[in-house]
Amino acid sequence: MSQSWKSTGSPQAEPEHIASVANDSAFNRAKQTWPEPSPEWTAAIEEWGWMWFAHIYGFGSLFALMVLYAFFSLYRFRKTFFAKQKVHVRVMNYVLMTAGFGRSLALFWDPYVSSESSSAIQTLVVLISWGIATACMTSAFSIMLLIFLETTKTKLGPPKLRNLPFLVSVTLVNVVYLTMSDLVVWFYPKAKVMIFICQVIFAIWGIAISVGYFVAGSRMWRNLRATLQAHTSNDQCFLRDLRKLRRLFLFMSVASFFGVCNFTVSLYVSVGEFGVFTGKSYAKSWPWFAIQTTLRIMELLLSALIFLIAVDNPRNCNRQKSTSLSKLTTVRKSTIESANEFQTTAM
Repeated sequence: MSQSWKSTGSPQAEPEHIASVANDSAFNRAKQTWPEPSPEWTAAIEEWGWMWFAHIYGFGSLFALMVLYAFFSLYRFRKTFFAKQKVHVRVMNYVLMTAGFGRSLALFWDPYVSSESSSAIQTLVVLISWGIATACMTSAFSIMLLIFLETTKTKLGPPKLRNLPFLVSVTLVNVVYLTMSDLVVWFYPKAKVMIFICQVIFAIWGIAISVGYFVAGSRMWRNLRATLQAHTSNDQCFLRDLRKLRRLFLFMSVASFFGVCNFTVSLYVSVGEFGVFTGKSYAKSWPWFAIQTTLRIMELLLSALIFLIAVDNPRNCNRQKSTSLSKLTTVRKSTIESANEFQTTAM
């Protein structure tokens, strides 16, 4: 993935020096066999200047903060969830911690495998941890949608897909397949179709989940509007709950938008000029830098929205709203109460 070294020694260089340069060149040629094109690092980093260091250290630090916030969320909300949602939120936070750790590890240790002195083991560890982080981020996005569907009793998709063990199993299978594909392609580059399949599946699954966010949020909003038409109250607690639900709908819509953008760009990277079938050894430096920066920004935004949907909802005010909502129809009552329960459990 990095450019070949150029010898600067004289024709009468010492044999040891010549052997060292030959070994380094051989290893860089081995790295170039990785099918995904990357910039010629020495020239590109010099061209980017300070922006390169701002990119790797800035995003690396933000992903590290994501790990710390996920850990803090596990501690802070350990006693405020009902049993079922508590398990879901714990798993979601563990998955986000893994994703943030994988991203920060790669960015701090060997960003995009750009170091010319990295060993084969280091390169493999960075590549695999980067892929695992991508799988975990997609999984956390899916689990948050599952939490929303269960707490609001919204039906979306086949029942078999709406359970936590299934999503965890899919994540583990993806991690195993991703690790195997990276190892196989490292030793046998012609098997690059394995990486392509993995990337396309992640992108399509992410786009489907993003659409699910919008559909689920729209259904909740439709039920909320029906409730507003059937119920008039000056109860301040009830009005505050409605504002909470409006904010939740906004978060769901924004998450859907950025999710579609993020996974669409990922799909473009997989099938476009930065994919494994491009046939190029090197990528244009500025377009590559712009794509990677865009993806990191959207990944962080999605992670922040997941946290907001999960935990940034105020407590219920009092018990009076239960009495007022009991006058509504059964369907509307089930919807608004389950949505309020989501806000309570999220605290």
